[in-house]
Amino acid sequence: MHKFKKIDIPVKASFIDKFAQKYLEQRSQCQDDLSAIGEQTLFNNLGFSTDTLKKIIEKSAVAIDKKREDGLEPKILNDIYRSDLGELLMTYYFEEKLPEGERFIIPLKNITFREREDLPGRGLDAIGYKQNSIERVEILLGEAKVSEDKKSPPPVVDSNKDSIFNTQLKHKNDTPIVIRRLSDYARRLNVKDAAILGFAIVCLDQGLSDKIEITYGCTLIRDYTCVNESLDYGKMKTNEEKFDPDKINFSILSFSDKSIKETVELFYKKVQELIS
Repeated sequence: MHKFKKIDIPVKASFIDKFAQKYLEQRSQCQDDLSAIGEQTLFNNLGFSTDTLKKIIEKSAVAIDKKREDGLEPKILNDIYRSDLGELLMTYYFEEKLPEGERFIIPLKNITFREREDLPGRGLDAIGYKQNSIERVEILLGEAKVSEDKKSPPPVVDSNKDSIFNTQLKHKNDTPIVIRRLSDYARRLNVKDAAILGFAIVCLDQGLSDKIEITYGCTLIRDYTCVNESLDYGKMKTNEEKFDPDKINFSILSFSDKSIKETVELFYKKVQELIS
């Protein structure tokens, strides 16, 4: 069953603090625990603890927005904090806010492992999974967009070339592309996660549709000045049958008392405050 849900988010200090901290955790996450480095003779002779290294990595992993620092507004396409906040909220929604039993595991975040700290990642915004039974796996293909366009739906939902609808429909209709995306993702995972993704990859490749299901996860970030719950889902809702027998899970996350611009600015300032 396809799901469409709007959630109002009060932009309080606690909200900004929580997601700024989550952002730092994801940007500075390492594949292994750095504490073990302190046991190495070379590092030990340096006279510094691994806490020093962790702080350097955390600070280096976070981009400084020169436009914002100069009191200017960055262009939307270059606003890494705007897009990162969208991805952060989407992964949080699918991992932690869905009801128990419906949540996905997203083992690697784009925010963590993209090539550069000052540029957005490429490809899918999130890949996740959940094991529904011993022999059935559900895969999440996630796309997040942020828009304060007054049009409803905004172009990022279904009219832009890279809109949510066009991107997800391409995934629906082109299984080899999905296999390539999942294969590239799986080779960076640990054995436990790779085994489940590997099961899904083989099932897709061999056409074992009874053993795999896909959820097309969509998250649109709006605010009270532009959100329109009845129209903002666009073609993802009016043409939902194009995604059968798989599922759409489309969430509109709407800031209820701040604009997107104001919220991103607060988010950026808090992140910089935490690393200073």
